[in-house]
Amino acid sequence: MKIVSSLGQGPVLNVLHGWGMNAHLFDQWSKQLSQHFQVNLIDLPGHGLNHEQAFPEDLTSLVALGHDIPKGIWLGWSMGGLLALNQALHQPEQVTALVMMCATPCFTARHHWPHGTDVQVLQQFGKSLQQDVKKTIHTFLALEVMGSPDERSQLRELKNKVFERPLPDATALEHGLSLLGQTDLSSQLKNLQMPSLWLAGRRDRLVLPAAVEQAADLCGGEYHMVRGASHAPFIHHEAEITETLLDFL
Repeated sequence: MKIVSSLGQGPVLNVLHGWGMNAHLFDQWSKQLSQHFQVNLIDLPGHGLNHEQAFPEDLTSLVALGHDIPKGIWLGWSMGGLLALNQALHQPEQVTALVMMCATPCFTARHHWPHGTDVQVLQQFGKSLQQDVKKTIHTFLALEVMGSPDERSQLRELKNKVFERPLPDATALEHGLSLLGQTDLSSQLKNLQMPSLWLAGRRDRLVLPAAVEQAADLCGGEYHMVRGASHAPFIHHEAEITETLLDFL
């Protein structure tokens, strides 16, 4: 993991992006957040300006890569939330509070996790990666904005930010898909030691609000639904999320 931008003063807020994305997506929102926090935008291994670092195949190695990130509030979006949660569970002294944005401890649907995503979605992305990385990411971006009232403008904004940075490493993307398909931290939620906030987009088609709410219930966390948002609520609902975050803290 690599801090690619640090802005503002105050409590440390470490922000992790999702699969196939990069920290550049949060540039605009970070300006607002920096009025209250020292915002550290982080590129995951194999992504963005950190595209040359290998993305490990196991969660233990990912925890080790996060050791150099300062102690503070960890905010993870989508797959970044899964990694932030894993850090909070295994390095609790490093995480003062956890914010999960459109993220859960278990991405795919299982018997005990009925609101997860169909595993076939990940399998299809895996096949697509073998053909064309950029096209695969474009398809994923379209899924992220699906259901929002302003799909076209959100998609355009996401595409501009994502493709202004180097494309993610194909192996990193494959390892990320494997992690999303295999990881289930739901049984460990009862061990979460710090306060947690779980944010859901009402129109999210990738991470259903019901799954986010179930996770919040399991750890006694605070749950908040952003009514007009899809999977990327920080695009046009940043003011509401910032206010919710400040209220939570």
